[in-house]
Amino acid sequence: MGATPAAAVDPEGAVVTGVEALRRAISEAAQALACRIHERDQLPADEQPDPYAFALDYLNTQVGHGWRPTNAKRSPWMSTQRGDKTSTYERGAALARRLLNREPDTDKEGYHDASPG
Repeated sequence: MGATPAAAVDPEGAVVTGVEALRRAISEAAQALACRIHERDQLPADEQPDPYAFALDYLNTQVGHGWRPTNAKRSPWMSTQRGDKTSTYERGAALARRLLNREPDTDKEGYHDASPG
């Protein structure tokens, strides 16, 4: 069994699990990057920084805020697949083949079926 992530208290006093804290940190980093990209895109083309320099500056800023690269590991809160899923895949493929081979429904007004026939 995987370990349950520890809980912490955020500045507002709410209890936050490790998973929630990770999701919040990812969201905040994505928002910061989106803001930087928007600001960069507002510059004239000849004033826009080199993409590598832009990315390096962003990552250095993230390091300054405490981000550190780690060895990639599966998070303990993510479930792992167990057992042989072959029968599930076969049922799904059979269903897809049946749906792809069915007759077009010509009763629908304004609906254009792209299937041959």
